[in-house]
Amino acid sequence: MNVPAERSASAPSRALYQLRLAGLIPPDLVGDIEGLRITEEPAETVLCGELADQSALFGLLARIHGLGLQLLEVRRLTDVDAEDPPFVPDR
Repeated sequence: MNVPAERSASAPSRALYQLRLAGLIPPDLVGDIEGLRITEEPAETVLCGELADQSALFGLLARIHGLGLQLLEVRRLTDVDAEDPPFVPDR
């Protein structure tokens, strides 16, 4: 029998995520992805922002899938990554 992992007594904290999508997001779909910074790199679109919890992450992933966009990578960024301009550019 597997023993469930212990859970922290505190509520989960917000986390910073970076998602890379193949191609460029058409301007009419950008409005469907609110609250994240969107940058375009050659042949990719990068979304970066803070999400409340894993439920918010899964909701975003479902929206990306529903929009027919191809997900290439999901990264949870550390504070050090967040200070590095290529990961959190302003748009």
